[in-house]
Amino acid sequence: MASEASALQFEDVVPGHRAEITCLMDLDAVDGFAALTGDRSPLHVDAGFATSRGFAGRVAHGALLVGYVSRLIGMVLPGRNALLLGVNMSFVAPVIVGTRVTVAGTVDQVSDAVRSLVLRIEATDEAGAVVARGKATVGFTTEAGAHG
Repeated sequence: MASEASALQFEDVVPGHRAEITCLMDLDAVDGFAALTGDRSPLHVDAGFATSRGFAGRVAHGALLVGYVSRLIGMVLPGRNALLLGVNMSFVAPVIVGTRVTVAGTVDQVSDAVRSLVLRIEATDEAGAVVARGKATVGFTTEAGAHG
């Protein structure tokens, strides 16, 4: 994974522009998220509990998946000039710990008036099944003192 964020400008982004990232919802990510947020629901941290509820294993936090949406926006589309204004996600299927997920964003709308865009978000597992979908509204930052 590149550590440098892309630097798309508002003028570079058009409807249909698409980008994606792939992430592994592994034990480190889920346990780290649980430690960071304090959300230690047994569904997320106890495999026995999760399987007793009919899941194939521990279920990754939905908010962790939203964190990867933030990574897509802040690092790739549009990258360093982004300001995430809002996210609305629906979780279609549980993501079991150990699943590789692809998070894709496609530009749906561009608003010149407020220099923002709406991304259609879709997350899929390695089999191509949709696990989450939603929309993200993204504004653009400019360097202090810059014109435009």
